[in-house]
Amino acid sequence: MERSMPHCKVSVLMTLHNKGPYVLEAVQSVLASTLEDFELLVVDDASTDDGPAIVRSIVDPRVKLFVSETNQGRPAAANRGLDLAAGEYVAVLDADDRMSVDRLAKQAGFLDRNSNVGAVGSWLPAFGGDGRTYAMPTTDPDCRALALFGMPVSYPAAMFRRSVIQEHHLRCDTDWLTPGMDYLFVLKVGAHAAYANIEERLTHYRVGEQNMRHGRDPWADGRILATEVLKRMGLPHDERSVRAHLMLGGVLPRDPSGSDMRAVAGWISFLKRWCASSGYCPADAMDRELQKRSEWLFMDVLRSQPRIAGSFLFSPGQFRWPRARHYAAAVLRRGRA
Repeated sequence: MERSMPHCKVSVLMTLHNKGPYVLEAVQSVLASTLEDFELLVVDDASTDDGPAIVRSIVDPRVKLFVSETNQGRPAAANRGLDLAAGEYVAVLDADDRMSVDRLAKQAGFLDRNSNVGAVGSWLPAFGGDGRTYAMPTTDPDCRALALFGMPVSYPAAMFRRSVIQEHHLRCDTDWLTPGMDYLFVLKVGAHAAYANIEERLTHYRVGEQNMRHGRDPWADGRILATEVLKRMGLPHDERSVRAHLMLGGVLPRDPSGSDMRAVAGWISFLKRWCASSGYCPADAMDRELQKRSEWLFMDVLRSQPRIAGSFLFSPGQFRWPRARHYAAAVLRRGRA
């Protein structure tokens, strides 16, 4: 098996495919790290641009470039990096992102102090787009509640405990070539260790046309991914369940109906019962996550289709006076229009 270098504190894993315009900035952000005991593994997946040449030109013994002759996909490139890693911890950085100078030191220090945690992330400010910051939950229960709907620890900002990955032979699914490979890998880690996030902006996420999800149909991709997630968690994954789960996850169909909204209300009740009976996570954490998502969904639909939103409001367990006031105001505005 290929080996990168002798043991170090952190292996930084960067997969590369046709991101030449960004990779130098990404590598330089790693080299500026205040933690110096690291290796940077750049695994190129048969790029056709100048990305590999740019990496090759960087003179630093901690930077190691591994080039694939044929394009095998991001999961295979990530797995090659995991096989190569020599660090106690493995940090991920995408080739178009950048990290803060103290990211490695803070995340490694956190894992040193919390031996039960297998994956620690951070808040994720975006650049190149609307400039939003993705704030992630800090505790394992809140992370697990979120994990039903999306990454509990953002993969591009994650540092993993390599012993957990190696002991349980965790790798990315090489046949998963639509968006979500990273989400599914993070779920695998969570089956064996706790999650956590540091409430600091330690990795900066670049938004643009180079992102895998750019220009794709979020509903079509979401159906594939949600079906797999529900299946892996032992939850119903028929069409009705998947549709309700996607809507609760913030991905709406083009034509949500009253029947859809009632199905979401029923799905919320089901998830609460499932959580209580399975012990998946503490009930209060799941209640907080479901409450937050139901509010997002109700207000989103209310803005364009108030009467459809009413189907949710008047479903069992979903009536709230603040919602009722918003609903009444929206219906009155629509009636005057």
